[in-house]
Amino acid sequence: MYIGQISANPWLNSTWLNHIGRKQGDTDLSAARSQGQAWTQPNSANRDRLELSGFCLPNRLQILETPEATPINARLDPAAELRPASEEEQYTEEDALMNQYMKQYRLDFIQIGDSFELDPSKPVKLMTEGQVSQESLDAFRAQLEANGLGDEIDWRGVQEDFLNMDIRFDNAQRFETKADYLASRYAVLKDRIQTQYTGEKLEQEMQTLDHLYTKAKEELATSYADNIGGFYEGMGQSGVSEDMRESVLAAIDSKADAYSAYLAEHDIYADITDPGKQWLKQDDGYMAARLREHAASSSVGTPAAPTASTPAPYSTDDLAFAAVYAKDLSEQIKKPEWDTYAIQDSDADLGKYLAQQYQSLTDQMEHAGISDRLSDLLKDSFEPFMDRFLDALDAKIDHNRERVAKKPWQAGLIRTEYINRDEVYRAFAKFQS
Repeated sequence: MYIGQISANPWLNSTWLNHIGRKQGDTDLSAARSQGQAWTQPNSANRDRLELSGFCLPNRLQILETPEATPINARLDPAAELRPASEEEQYTEEDALMNQYMKQYRLDFIQIGDSFELDPSKPVKLMTEGQVSQESLDAFRAQLEANGLGDEIDWRGVQEDFLNMDIRFDNAQRFETKADYLASRYAVLKDRIQTQYTGEKLEQEMQTLDHLYTKAKEELATSYADNIGGFYEGMGQSGVSEDMRESVLAAIDSKADAYSAYLAEHDIYADITDPGKQWLKQDDGYMAARLREHAASSSVGTPAAPTASTPAPYSTDDLAFAAVYAKDLSEQIKKPEWDTYAIQDSDADLGKYLAQQYQSLTDQMEHAGISDRLSDLLKDSFEPFMDRFLDALDAKIDHNRERVAKKPWQAGLIRTEYINRDEVYRAFAKFQS
């Protein structure tokens, strides 16, 4: 979702989305929440009122005329509208067109002290992609075909697209997607700057790019280390968080170098021959997507980046595998799927179940191309995982015991005995042999 308009570039040292929810949120946002739910009512396509599913904008909001808007009758969901660009698998010509169109509705900020806040003198306009008519898009496309996007880099767009680079358990499977996105976007922008500028301007633009790239890279690496590395630390693997953080930084830099090397050898811009599509060459997000596609489909593959004198502890394949596996194990601990309600004669079946899961892990590792170092770490983490898993099952049995304490007649009908760990581990060892 894009809202409002912008005239400056305050995002190099400040995250605009955070300031909406924090700096001004303590006062103006609480007032805005009382103004009610926001949507465009049927038969009033041009009148937008504001509150976005709990993501509220400041007060002083006005009803505005937006002629290009079409009617909607649904609560707006910013979480769906604001999915990070770094997690999208594709970025097509139509995506680029819509992205450029919606930039007309970005927020306008002013600097107040050390922070940037919404300009209270400017009205806030609301537009969602679902409200854009095909006629408006066609007219905008004609403008782009005639005038292009211009030579200036949209640093605000880069900054916004580099937001939310963090790796959590709920997006752990997108680690490599995010790393490739950041690295390819950096390579395209670096190539553009070095081609388009010289002297002091080149130096200034590269400083801006390096600042944004480093900040996004640090966010990705630190969040990976805190969440994925932290999980393995909790499984007794001391020091792994810092090793993984160092490895993420190295993996992204290696990918950026490889993409830059590919650009030096292949002209990905030559494919855009249609005179009406030349503006796409100025959309660095679009060209970064084409770079990823070209490199992935190349018969020789992406050129290898220079090998560091001291290799990182874990490879990109290691990091991708470790992230998904940590997600799977953490979900099992959080919501263990094992019947703790029915009374069992033996817990040997639970040991067999865990043995089968361990065997599945070893089978996956053999075909995943991961290092011996990561393989050893995952195997060493499994027994501590079993202990946490059994703790989680016992916690569920605690609820059964509380239930029986309140309703004694249920004693003997539901399980109140904790997991017999000796039986579990004996069965686990048996089915490993």
